[in-house]
Amino acid sequence: MKTFFVAVALAELVMLLALYLSGKAHVLAGAGRPYQRPAMLPGEPRAAMIIAVTGDSPAMRAGLASLLAQDYPNLRYVLVTQDEIDIAVPFIRDLIGVRADAVHLVSGRASTCGQKNHNLLAGVAHVGDEPEILIFCDSAHVARPDLARLLVEPLADGRAMLSGGYHRVEPLDERVPTLGMVNVNIALHSLQSIIPLPWGGAMAVGRKTFEEHGVARIWAENIVDDFSLGPHLAKRGIRMRTVAEACLSTPLSDVALGGFRDWLVRQLLYLKFCTPEIWLGSIAAVALFLAPPLLAVLGLIGVFPERAFAWWLAGAAAYLAGLTAVGLAFRRLSPRKVRAWAWTKGFFATLLMTAWCYFITWPTFTMRWRGIAYRVTWGGRVVEVLHNDS
Repeated sequence: MKTFFVAVALAELVMLLALYLSGKAHVLAGAGRPYQRPAMLPGEPRAAMIIAVTGDSPAMRAGLASLLAQDYPNLRYVLVTQDEIDIAVPFIRDLIGVRADAVHLVSGRASTCGQKNHNLLAGVAHVGDEPEILIFCDSAHVARPDLARLLVEPLADGRAMLSGGYHRVEPLDERVPTLGMVNVNIALHSLQSIIPLPWGGAMAVGRKTFEEHGVARIWAENIVDDFSLGPHLAKRGIRMRTVAEACLSTPLSDVALGGFRDWLVRQLLYLKFCTPEIWLGSIAAVALFLAPPLLAVLGLIGVFPERAFAWWLAGAAAYLAGLTAVGLAFRRLSPRKVRAWAWTKGFFATLLMTAWCYFITWPTFTMRWRGIAYRVTWGGRVVEVLHNDS
């Protein structure tokens, strides 16, 4: 049992350290070079930015204001809500004002897919055939002024047919749930350097690619936009061109433990629904998160035949020291400085919460978000949409 403990403890440390080393440069590049108005793009293809919106918050207001301040010439903006009574509508109308390049659109209720997908498809239909490039952005992240340019550039010069960035969570406090979300965000951001798929935030795709590869058909029955688009196009030989600098900022504070749990469960459910093979394989990582600390505790209380308390004490101490050191390495990737002790608590909580949330995803095929429940099956296909008042 001692040998097994050493093996799984080392495996966990190596896995996490490999993730840190492979993703470090990509995540830090997400901080971006200082903004400078770039040179004109070749031909400057016509583009439209479509944003699904719901609710109202300071983060959303800041995010939408930054998206509507892009320096890309002749960019069309379409902000889409489900209905006229969404509390986002008054702010959207104030923000758009009399601008000729922006419009607010009402999509109606989704019945066969996620409401966000339904909103995005309504925006795509509204802009028609004019835009050569479609840009899709989340509404609650703050964008740099050249985000649209950064996303369009690899499509305009022929390097890619799909491009995307990500977002960095900036902790405004040192509460454990806040830092837990920061840790998960950094892990996903690091994975983007290994798995070139859309991971949320912003992405751009050529209109021709969108039409020829049936993206609208996929979205019209799927629970999520980015996580369905990436694997669908990858199967057709189209990989995303990751633009590290096309990274949005997400200031975050006062996260409740339940909010952290619900958010993480949704991320894992997207994984389960859209890429079940990766979700099943993730059980190995979850086992590595749980096995070493469990074995260390059992050894310390004398459960195993060796009853070598001194050995288990030394082994547990070495394991905790190594894991703490790896966790503090990830602290270097945080957009804001966090005290070592606070970060360590958030890091360890993330490992435990990830394991717990992963187990939560096993028995369920229902996802709840923004007052709507979706029954989902394999491939991310929505079977039924249930509204609160239905």
